[in-house]
Amino acid sequence: MKIGIDIDDTMADTFEYLMPYIAEFFNVDIKYLKENNISYSNLPKEMKERELEFAKKYYDKVIPNTPFKPNVAEYIDKIKDLGHKIIVITARDKTLYTDEYKTTTEELKNNNIQYDKLVCDFDKAKVCKNEKIDLFIDDSIANCSKVKELGIETILFNSKSNIGDKNSFYRVNDWKEIYEKIKNL
Repeated sequence: MKIGIDIDDTMADTFEYLMPYIAEFFNVDIKYLKENNISYSNLPKEMKERELEFAKKYYDKVIPNTPFKPNVAEYIDKIKDLGHKIIVITARDKTLYTDEYKTTTEELKNNNIQYDKLVCDFDKAKVCKNEKIDLFIDDSIANCSKVKELGIETILFNSKSNIGDKNSFYRVNDWKEIYEKIKNL
């Protein structure tokens, strides 16, 4: 199988890691961000208006050091050992990064992630279709919905941005669950 996998808040704990930078840039308390469950999908209007400015200031410098979720590398290695191809699909581009491929490659290397191809594109459904993805894993309900409409199986990784939403996606909390699901397909 060809498996498409998102990075931010699927492989990595990106938003949690970025909270101190977000708090500093927007001059808010981290406690405020946590108490209001603020994430990528629900930035307040005043933050959303300066999101690109924030990205340009921090992403190239800090994203390569983003910590990944427990055991991601181990389970991706096991998935690869089963003979599957890993296509990392991330919504990163020149509007957010000086060089999205360089920054992302460094991040994946720093976290010992094996993969066959990296694609940086906001239109993940188009990428899944073009790459002939068999299974897509992401924390975004919108991305999973668009990919599922193409007849591609999806797994929704539980995150702050989706935990309260009701939907019919197969949900997981960790990478062991993903591995077990893939092993049994």
